[in-house]
Amino acid sequence: MLDVRGLHKVYEGAGRRTEAVRDLTFSVAVGELVCLVGPSGCGKTTLLKCVGGLLAPTAGEVRLAGRRVDGPPPGMAFVFQEYGRSLFPWMRVGQNVELPLKQKRLSRERRRALVADALESVGLADAAGAYPWQLSGGMQQRVAIARALAYEPEVLLMDEPFAAVDAQTRADLEDLVRRLWRERGITILFVTHDIDEAVYLGERVLVLSASPTVVQEQLKVDLAAERDQLHTRVDPRFAELRTRVYEQIQAAKRGR
Repeated sequence: MLDVRGLHKVYEGAGRRTEAVRDLTFSVAVGELVCLVGPSGCGKTTLLKCVGGLLAPTAGEVRLAGRRVDGPPPGMAFVFQEYGRSLFPWMRVGQNVELPLKQKRLSRERRRALVADALESVGLADAAGAYPWQLSGGMQQRVAIARALAYEPEVLLMDEPFAAVDAQTRADLEDLVRRLWRERGITILFVTHDIDEAVYLGERVLVLSASPTVVQEQLKVDLAAERDQLHTRVDPRFAELRTRVYEQIQAAKRGR
């Protein structure tokens, strides 16, 4: 579904040249949930913006279902970390979710049906008439997820979407993503700085090196498909996997 080949990104300006991503190559299969982790400042967000067509790579390419990504493709949706900036406070929740659908040639009835279905899926069926600022942070991020779901994407890109919420809300949102992924079969590329979150969510974890970034290791997460916060996190295999990811990130920081 998603193919990244030889991705290279250099920022130039004000007399400086910064090589953010050196040579990234990986693929994500149809319906797979892959998590990306790495040291702080290793270029995770730069990578995701290149994958989503928001930044043009200096070299290399990204392909979505065999088609080269030269700009934001129609089959892809993005969930950002800062939900407060991605939702329009003067628009009601239902209007926020519906907004991207206006780019598609859909009837009003179809748009409303997609909005209602998406809000119900994230547990906010009764919140369509509220304003974002009337909701908690976790609920606002659910609105952002609903907006992405309503767009009916083939691929969902998530850039540290739970970094700004409290631990209990984060656990609920992690379980929400796992449930939606299983129910809808969406291909998800999930960037996080949280090692436990990467192992809990992913079917695979890609560990990135320090900047300039390459893929340091690809780790298959062989935990049970049915996961929950109480039992999965105390599974000895979970501890083994998180230890392996942690070791690789520490090695990346040392440049090994």
